[in-house]
Amino acid sequence: MVIFKVKLFSRSNISELFWQRRDRYLVTGLILLGFLLRLPSLRLGLWRDEASTYFDAIPSQLGEVVKTVIRSELNPPGFFLIMHQWIQWFGTGEIVLKVPALLFGLLLIVATYWLGRVVSSRTTGLIAAAITTIAPTAVYYSQEARPYTLAALLACLVVLLYCKAIDSVDKRQYLLGFVLCASLLTYVQYTGLLLIVSLAVVTVYLLWRGETRVRLTPFAFAFGAIFLLFTPWLPVFFTHLHTGTPWSNTTPWVLRSRLFIDCVAFTIPVMRLRSLIVVPVILALGVGAIRLFYHTVRSSHIVILAASMGLVAISEAALSNNGGGRYMFLITPIAYVLYTHWTITLLRYLNRRTYRHRIRSVLRIAVLFLFLCWMVFPNMLQAISFGDIAKSGVRSLSTNIEKWHVEQAVYLLAPDYLGPTFGYYAAQTHSVPFYGFARWDHPELFTPQGYAELWKSPTLVANVKKRIQDEVQKGFHWLFFIKDTTPALNTAFSNQIDHLLSELQHTYPLELKIDYPSSDFSDPEAVSLYLFSIKPHGSTPILSPTP
Repeated sequence: MVIFKVKLFSRSNISELFWQRRDRYLVTGLILLGFLLRLPSLRLGLWRDEASTYFDAIPSQLGEVVKTVIRSELNPPGFFLIMHQWIQWFGTGEIVLKVPALLFGLLLIVATYWLGRVVSSRTTGLIAAAITTIAPTAVYYSQEARPYTLAALLACLVVLLYCKAIDSVDKRQYLLGFVLCASLLTYVQYTGLLLIVSLAVVTVYLLWRGETRVRLTPFAFAFGAIFLLFTPWLPVFFTHLHTGTPWSNTTPWVLRSRLFIDCVAFTIPVMRLRSLIVVPVILALGVGAIRLFYHTVRSSHIVILAASMGLVAISEAALSNNGGGRYMFLITPIAYVLYTHWTITLLRYLNRRTYRHRIRSVLRIAVLFLFLCWMVFPNMLQAISFGDIAKSGVRSLSTNIEKWHVEQAVYLLAPDYLGPTFGYYAAQTHSVPFYGFARWDHPELFTPQGYAELWKSPTLVANVKKRIQDEVQKGFHWLFFIKDTTPALNTAFSNQIDHLLSELQHTYPLELKIDYPSSDFSDPEAVSLYLFSIKPHGSTPILSPTP
C-alpha cells in the first residue's frame, strides 16, 4: 500500500515563500545595478598600492609570494595568494587585476542583506544592501586591486555568524563558521583583528551581565582557536606593527579625537554634509553605550553591531594615522545595517506619534524624497564619474614616454614609492632604466622597513646627484625627473625632494615640464615630469607637451 503525503501550505507558508522570492529578485537586481555602477570605475587604472599587489603576486612560488609580502607589505598574505593564482590563470592586465575585488564587492551586497535580515528585519537587510550597492566608497573599493572588499565581506560574515551563534541552541556549526571566517580575515587585513578583539570584549561584557544566550565554554574555545590559528603569523604582525606607515605624517595624541571622528564619518554612505551627520551618529553611539552600561537595554544584535563598530573606530584612531581611510572600509557594511535600523526605528516612532493619516503620508513622501535626492542620485552620479580620470598620473606619463621613444634617458622617481606604478606600466609597454629617490635600486619592490631612516640621511641629495653623474658617464643624455605632487606628501619627504629638484635645476638645463593629474577621490597620485639635459651639447628631443 502506497501512502502519498501531501504537504499543505498554510497562509503563513505562502506568505513566507512570497517574501523570500521577492527578496531574491530584489537582491539580484541590486547585484546587477551594482555591477553596472562599478563598470566605469574599472577604467581608472592602477596606482602604487595596486601596482604593489602586482609585484607581490607575480613570484612563481607561493613561498616567494609570502616572503615578498613580509618585506613589501603591511598586510597579511591571504589576498596576495589569491591574486597569485588569479594571475596564473588570467594574466596581469589592468582590468583583470581588479576583477577579484569586483567579485568580492558584489558578494558584499548579498552578505549585507543577510546581516541586516538576521540582526533586524528583511526591510533593514534590503535597504542596507541597497546602500552597499550605491555607496561611493563601496563602488570605489570594488575596483581597487587590494584586500578591502574581501576583508569587508569576511567581516560581514564574521558578525553575521557571531549573532547566529548567540541565538542558536546548537551553536557548533555557527561557531565553526565564525572561527573559519575570522581566521581568514586575520590573514587578509590587520583591521580584522580589531573587529575580532572588539567582539571578544563584547562577549566578556555579555557574560559579565549574565546574558543567558552566551555560554563561556564554546565562545572561549572559538576565540582561542582564532588566536592559535593566527599564532604562526604573530612575529610578522609585530614587525609590521612596529614599522607603521613611515610615509605618513604622524598625528599628535591630542588630535586623536579628530581621527576618531574621521573614522566614524568614513562609514556614513553620503558624499555631502558628512560633517553634520557624524555628530548625531557619534551621539547615538555614546547614548547606546551609556544605556548598555547601565543595563537599560537588552543585549540585542544591534547593540553588538554598535559596540563592535565603536570599538573598532576607537582602536583605529589610536593606532593609525589614516583618519578613517580605506582601512575602515571593513566596517562599513556593519555601519550601513546599523544606520538603516536606526532610521527605520525613528520613522516608526514618529509614525506612532503622528495621529493624522495625512501627516503620515507627507512624512513618508518627505523621507523618500530626501533619500533619493541626498543619497541615491548623488551617489550614483559619483559612482559613474569615477571613470573620468585615472587614479595615477603615471599611466598617462608612461603612455607619452612610449610614444616619444627617447633613447639614452634615465628615469628618477621622487619619492621612490612611485616605483611600483611606474614599474607596472613599464613592464606592460616598454623597458627603461628607472631609479628611486631615496631607494635607488629596484624601487618597484617597495619595502616599508627602515624607510623613514633613508630620508633622514644628511647626504641623501648628494648621493643621488653623484649617481646621476655616474649615469652620465655611462652615456645617458636625458634625465626624466618624475615628482609626486600630492598635497598630502610627508613633509620630510617633500623637503628633500624640493632640495633635490632645486639642485638639478641649478646643475642641468630644464627642457620641459608637464603635469599629469589624477583622480582625487581616495589617494591621488598626481605627478609632474621634469626633463633635464644631463649631457653637455645634447640635442633636445622633439616631445609633445600634451599629457
